[in-house]
Amino acid sequence: MAEITALRTLHNRLRQRLALDLAQAASRIPAFAAPGQPVRVMELEFPSPLGIAAGFDRYGHLGRRASALGFGFNEIGSLGPADMARLRLPARGSARLGINLSLDARHSTEELGAMFRSAWKQADYLVVNLIGPTSEPLMQRTERPRLRRLLAALRRETHTSNLPGTRRVPLVAKLRSLPQQPPLELAELLLELGFDGLLAAHDPGPPATRQRYRDWQHDMQQAQACRQLEQLHRLCGHDLALMSVGGIQTAAHLRARLEAGAELVQVHTALMHQGPWIARGLLARVSERS
Repeated sequence: MAEITALRTLHNRLRQRLALDLAQAASRIPAFAAPGQPVRVMELEFPSPLGIAAGFDRYGHLGRRASALGFGFNEIGSLGPADMARLRLPARGSARLGINLSLDARHSTEELGAMFRSAWKQADYLVVNLIGPTSEPLMQRTERPRLRRLLAALRRETHTSNLPGTRRVPLVAKLRSLPQQPPLELAELLLELGFDGLLAAHDPGPPATRQRYRDWQHDMQQAQACRQLEQLHRLCGHDLALMSVGGIQTAAHLRARLEAGAELVQVHTALMHQGPWIARGLLARVSERS
């Protein structure tokens, strides 16, 4: 069983690397103009509401050039303090750049603050990743006071960085949102602390499998994700921008997430399966139905 898991992990890594290489090559090819669907979210202008989820372009090799493929934003990471020196961000491109940062229970507030200050200089928005294995200990109810202190400290750090000049970098938290378990309590905490956005992850996480990809093609599973978004939207209103990731494969999926309350939507596995032009196709079909 361990050997099968290791082979599956290796296969996924190779497939993702190939998909990233293909996306980088495609972003340099002159092509027809991407569908123009700009949106304003968290006081930022995004060329389109569809973006790339963290984990695909971890160190930013595609970076802002994702706009050439029709994506409005590209979220790199997830990164820890030791990863910041490995960033290789192309200067060209108009896609917004998000940096997804691991909240590691083993790191001190000072270490996390230094990481945020480094990322703030390069990002259009920052994401606190609360679904990774390093943050799992902080998700225990007994650790809620510590989680609150860390999130409050990072919110103050971002607020302080935003004060000196005119540049403002919004702060988002990525939370797991599973069937019957939308993170309403944590969303209330984000509202209380003054976060700018909430990224709802509707998938249970790795390992990605073909069966899970097929499962997301069922209307029932898509409807569950939309119900979670609707619950979060009723709670958050316009005070917390909603983002959605997990299972988006078609224009109908994208449209449904937006109608349920998501202002920005991310793809990951579908980008690997359908290729670098997926954004152009999805956005064009959404435009046709608008």
